[in-house]
Order: sequence, then structure tokens, then C-alpha cells
Amino acid sequence: MISLLAAGVLSPFFLEVAPEVRTTYVSLGKLVEDRPMQMTFARVGCDAGGFGRFGIRSWSVSSLTDRRQNAHRHAFYHVEFGPTWQYSFDIADGWRVASELTRSWTLYRGFDRQSANRTYHWWEVNQSLENQYLVPYYRFRCCFRGSEYLWFRVGLRRRFPIFGGLYATPSVYADGGDPRNSRRVFGEAPDGCRWRAGVSSVTFRLELGWKVCESMTAFAFVEQYEIVGGDERRATDVSSYRCSRSDWTLGGMGMRFSF
Repeated sequence: MISLLAAGVLSPFFLEVAPEVRTTYVSLGKLVEDRPMQMTFARVGCDAGGFGRFGIRSWSVSSLTDRRQNAHRHAFYHVEFGPTWQYSFDIADGWRVASELTRSWTLYRGFDRQSANRTYHWWEVNQSLENQYLVPYYRFRCCFRGSEYLWFRVGLRRRFPIFGGLYATPSVYADGGDPRNSRRVFGEAPDGCRWRAGVSSVTFRLELGWKVCESMTAFAFVEQYEIVGGDERRATDVSSYRCSRSDWTLGGMGMRFSF
């Protein structure tokens, strides 16, 4: 009786946590750091049935080296958090549209330069067409305070079961945005040109995973990052920033927990 009562009380709530380590940090289509970083995603909330899932998400970045100790602290110098709403609806047998709306704040703290200790406010929409074949998806972000830019990601992925809980998921996605996003990511346009809206980089990804049980998955991945915009490549090639790269191979591993 007690177990049934506890299940009835706890069943609407959920918790998702995904810690991972990456050899490189790429943010919004820009290679920010070419040394190992640790990232943690978490979401907690309540499943409201036909009204969707309401929750709070967070995402944080911590450095695993001393390379940038003269610029900022190691742990949690980049933290995002905010409320989310997820909603899915079936459109055919085995096909559904999954959506998520997020209102978030990005906090940069622990920087030696006070001007870098800033807070960004943004809205983000994620949608994907879930099916057993090829899944298209997009992500659209509008930052409106602290900085102003529009950023997007569009991609395709497919999961291939191997055996048991093992799987492989190849995917490809493109990052881009409006001219304000390009200026923020790559600096001033080269040769006196003006930035144009569009795709700036393409990334190819291969993830290998093992679903240990219903609530835990282990995974590892490798990615190939390529700047495809001509002006973006020229701006990167002449940049004095030590992590500016037009092409880069990176990888990582982590765990996903869902309760």
C-alpha cells in the first residue's frame, strides 16, 4: 500500500542528468577551447500528461586544465538555467513531433575582466520529427539582453540498433545565424565586407552508446567540425585567438541518467 502511494505521488516528476567530458569546447558554431572541458546537463520537472512536461533545465561548463587560469576560474564559469516546456504529439504510427520551448539565462562568472562577467537572456525553440528512419531537427535561439543575436542549428540523425542495448547514431548538423551572431562569433568581417545571414559551420558526428538499463545510458562520440562560410574561414584564418580553427576533430564520453 505504501509503495503504491509513493508511486502515485512521485510518478508525475522526472529527473534527467547527463555529465560528459569533451576534448574540445565548441559553442554556437565557434571553437572556443581546444583543451578538455567538462559539461553537465540537468533537467527536473513534472509530467502534466496532455499538457506536456514542465521543468527547469541547467547546463554548465568547467575547464579541466590550467590553460585559462589567467582568464577565469575553473569550475562553473559558464552556467545556463531556466524554465522549459516540452510537448509531443503523434502524427502517424511511429511518427511524432517533439517540441521544447526554453526561456534561459546564461551566466558568465569568475572572469578576471569585470566586463566579461555578464548575463545573457534568451529564448530557444527545439523541434524534431521523431521516427525510426531519418530524424530532422532544428534549434532556434533569440538572445535579446546582454547581447542581441539570432542563432540556429539544423540537422539530421538516425539511430541504428546493433544488438542488445548497443546502438550507433550518425548525424550531421549546421550552425549559423544572423549578421550579429557572425560578428559575435567570428569578429569583424574580413576585407571590409559585411556579414550576411546563413550557415557558418557544419559538423559530422558519430555516437556509440550502450543503454545499460531503462534509466542509464553510456556513450562516446567523435565529431568533425568544419567552417564552410568563405568569409568565416578567412576571419578565422587571420584571427589572433589561439583556438581559432577552421577544421577540427574532437571527441568525448559521458552518461545519461533519466528517472
